[in-house]
Amino acid sequence: MQVSVETKDGLEREMVVEFATAEMNGEVHTRLQSLSKTAKINGFRPGKIPMAVIKKRYGGQVEAEVLNEKLQQTYYEAINQEKLKPAGQPKIDMIENDDNDTFKYKAVFEIYPEITPASLDGQAFEKANVNIGEDDIDSTVDNIRKQNQTFTDVERGAQADDQVVVDFTGTIDGEAFKGNEGQQVPVTLGQGQMIEGFEEGIKGAKAGDNLTLDLKFPEDYHYKDVAGKDVQFAVSVSAVKEATLPELNDEFFAKFGIKEGGIDAFRAEVKKNMQLELDKAISAKLKNQVMDSILEINDITVPQSLVEEEAKNMAQQMQSQYQMEGQGEAQLQTSLFEDQAKRRVSLGMLLAELVKVNEITASPESVKEKINELAATYENPQEVMDYYMSDKEKLAEIESFVLEEKIVDWACEQATIAEKDFSFTEFMNPKQEEA
Repeated sequence: MQVSVETKDGLEREMVVEFATAEMNGEVHTRLQSLSKTAKINGFRPGKIPMAVIKKRYGGQVEAEVLNEKLQQTYYEAINQEKLKPAGQPKIDMIENDDNDTFKYKAVFEIYPEITPASLDGQAFEKANVNIGEDDIDSTVDNIRKQNQTFTDVERGAQADDQVVVDFTGTIDGEAFKGNEGQQVPVTLGQGQMIEGFEEGIKGAKAGDNLTLDLKFPEDYHYKDVAGKDVQFAVSVSAVKEATLPELNDEFFAKFGIKEGGIDAFRAEVKKNMQLELDKAISAKLKNQVMDSILEINDITVPQSLVEEEAKNMAQQMQSQYQMEGQGEAQLQTSLFEDQAKRRVSLGMLLAELVKVNEITASPESVKEKINELAATYENPQEVMDYYMSDKEKLAEIESFVLEEKIVDWACEQATIAEKDFSFTEFMNPKQEEA
């Protein structure tokens, strides 16, 4: 086998491979002989079919199969021989060759770049220091009550926090569009679940009222066919309901597994869950800083084929999400995800190299500990643990997550960490704090 490699633009390589036809002919002959013993052709007894007939009937198919296998075999032998690390699948084309004794083909592919991770010395990260106060617990308890509120019909006009049940039909330039109708849709005033102007338009309406709302879809609306367009909604109000918050009593506490201890036990449980969410948020913010820093100080070239594949996967995931949410099929262009895909591919390559260079590992014990931590937040922790431990792909996801956490720990040892104080609301809900 003869191999030559030519460097093209960036990470692209063109590899020409040549191998002897004789390497294929023997395998083709062996397979045709095997077929002659088992093939069934009208007019011939099994095992007595002449080789000429077998070749005529099956020769082309067998030659194609053997050639395909030989191309794969020689491709992998060639990249190992040349010590190349291909990224993505190669584009293989046969090369016309006057020599019947040899086959020649060209494989074009990208390779992984050589990466030497930059030092994190001199980098600075900010870690949040957050204290959960009694006011924060009060606010969270109020939110829990709102999530469990009930609604009762009233005859007055709709006002803030009421639930208005509506039927609506939307048209653009007098024409219907996908998803333009809704029947018995509950709209809670103040939650912003509809496009801007809809809730304001039905405020003050009573059951039985019919309204016409002239509005406009946001420019960044997820359904691109209507984004930025003027729309008219014909709205029929069938009910106006007033919200009633549940009392903080033993019956209410029991819904959250608090069977004794009253309000104090309930608030303690609320604070415990707030702390869990807070710890996750603090870790996530620190992790984002570390990842941003790793990307910033390591300017690497990434294989475009991997970026395109990642962008394609992201578009498909978003399309599936839209379908699950009942928003129909959205034809998303992969170019919309290219920047984010490039970030993911770059970060994945850099983290893999950091893990290798610094001998960072995720031990079975640390993986199991992370699964226990995740399972503890569910009603039946053992079921969750069994689910992860019995699924290799899910287990690999947890292992990757643990490795990322260990990279963050390693990065914080190399860099400078400065703590900054935040209130709970300021850190967890910055937009609410600004408002």
